Amino acid sequence: MDIELARTFLGVVQDGSFIAAAKHLHITQTAVTARIHNLEEQLGCRLFIRNRVGARLTDDGERFVPYATSLVQTWEAARRDLPSSQGGGDLITLGGEMSVCYPLMLKWTTRLKKDIPSYAIRIEVAEGTALQKKLETGLLDAALVYNAEYWPDVQVEHLMDETLIQVASANGVEPYVWVDWGLEFREQHNKALPDKATRTLSFNLGPLALQYLLQCSGTGYFRARVVQSYLDSGALKRVADAPEFSYPIYLVYPRDNASPILRQTIEILRTVVGEQSDWTQQWSMNTPATKAFG
Repeated sequence: MDIELARTFLGVVQDGSFIAAAKHLHITQTAVTARIHNLEEQLGCRLFIRNRVGARLTDDGERFVPYATSLVQTWEAARRDLPSSQGGGDLITLGGEMSVCYPLMLKWTTRLKKDIPSYAIRIEVAEGTALQKKLETGLLDAALVYNAEYWPDVQVEHLMDETLIQVASANGVEPYVWVDWGLEFREQHNKALPDKATRTLSFNLGPLALQYLLQCSGTGYFRARVVQSYLDSGALKRVADAPEFSYPIYLVYPRDNASPILRQTIEILRTVVGEQSDWTQQWSMNTPATKAFG
């Protein structure tokens, strides 16, 4: 059986509909339908009942879930543990949310390639829930997320805390730039600053919002470690008496099936975090535009 059929099946199970699965798998809805139909023909049973709100599993579909999960996990384990066709070494697949990639994921990857050059590394960037679904089905070995979900077979490690502080551009304090740092931040922010709940300019990517402030003007919340060099240079200024918000980063990985390779990879990450380097300097180049992606 084509392993992609099992992946597609699990995608529909996790997302609850063919449309949502197609979006997360980056294929068309027609392709999802064709794959499920192919799988049902091979198994000789119906796996889903489709309705207006999505797709629900049949009894046979429920019974097939653990088999599909095992198939995908076994395949990913084989890809990780067997030599690649290009002669490379072990494969490790890591995921991270967009904001955590600048620069923590980059620093982690750079250190891995330096310390263990035989590794083949695949990095995936996605929304936290999607990353944890891939982790559950064996498509990822570990992921960095901001809002961890607790499952029986997944280890959740509180890796570090960042602080979100309010800063303003030296070019001017308007407009108020809303940066979406997740559900917990939204709830805390709106309680603490109800007058800022109306958003005329918003971003769901912190580095892009920071670039806007540096090139134009405005006020918003950003990670303290990322903006520190801009505060020191005067390009940004701290807003006095503005509340701070905690922004935790979690590492999630299999609890009982972590291979020696994965454990070594995690130890390297802990070393990177413990160095407490200035994250903005990772992107220190000649223009504010390139620096802004710290």
